[in-house]
Amino acid sequence: MKDKIILAMMLLAMGLSFHAHADQIVSVSLEGKVLAGHKPSLKVSVHQDIKSLTLVLRRDDGKKIRQTKKNIPKGSKRIFVLPQSHGTHSYRGTLEAELFNAPKGSMNLDFSATVMESMRLKVGAEDLDLDKRRLRIRAARPITAVDYEIMSESKKTLGRGTYQADNPSSDIEFHWKQFASKEKQDKIMKIHLVAHDENGFTEEMDLYPWSWSIPHEEVVFDTGKWEIRPEQAPKLDESYKLLQEGLRKYGSMLPIKLYIAGFTDTVADARYNLRLSEMRAIAIARYFRKKGFKYPIYYQGFGEKGQKVPTPDNTDEPQNRRAEYVLAAQPPSVKITGTRSRWKKL
Repeated sequence: MKDKIILAMMLLAMGLSFHAHADQIVSVSLEGKVLAGHKPSLKVSVHQDIKSLTLVLRRDDGKKIRQTKKNIPKGSKRIFVLPQSHGTHSYRGTLEAELFNAPKGSMNLDFSATVMESMRLKVGAEDLDLDKRRLRIRAARPITAVDYEIMSESKKTLGRGTYQADNPSSDIEFHWKQFASKEKQDKIMKIHLVAHDENGFTEEMDLYPWSWSIPHEEVVFDTGKWEIRPEQAPKLDESYKLLQEGLRKYGSMLPIKLYIAGFTDTVADARYNLRLSEMRAIAIARYFRKKGFKYPIYYQGFGEKGQKVPTPDNTDEPQNRRAEYVLAAQPPSVKITGTRSRWKKL
């Protein structure tokens, strides 16, 4: 019986493959490299009716594995999932087959399996330059190539191509090619990326560099207060109409969010102003939520930094007492010296 369980072994990029012949009882293939969240497995193709298949393995860390499948008809497949969630392990053991009218037979198994961690693609705000069409991508392991597609807010493809790295690296930078467009005002809304690694795996990532700052009339607050006075509500109602207009136009195209930034003038202590600007941003955010805005809302107070009109300390400047309402899919980049992005979700 053992003579009929023939193993023709061949090392492939994704693991070991045991090829079947006409007189074989079973053939086995190994899915030996998988991404995190999946488990390696052995797939057994059955060429004769089998009473039972038993997989007996010992892993390099001493773990013992025993799995049995019963009553397997000819022409079917059975999958043995290996209990491995990370790292690389080697396995040794046997696959035992018992037919209905014959003694047991077995084949020896000796293989390794790897669970690959996510590539953890990362693109920071400083890594994307739309004007120069430059993109930098960092990853947890070397990238060999990147497929890209550039899409506009009018749903047109502005560019498509593949960057092939001369030397695989976990930190790559390239310039993308963009089609000539007659509509110069057509902004880039989405960049779809597919990164390839040395093992043949891919990982996708979407960038949404698009944003829309809502034009509005500033809400006037009482000194040191953040409550919205009744006579100021119409200003926010008008802004809410524009928000709804933006959602109707772009809401189906990207995972839209609302970002509200608060600013003050330089009167009073800087730390006090930072807190005051945040509370006013929260007040506006809550007003929009109560009004019916159902999408995620984020807020941040910047205090007296990011002045629209530069002034010395203790200067009463109305233009610096303001807020910004931005619709975007990604946090707006903060280009204010000494300030970091710390958006909080309402």
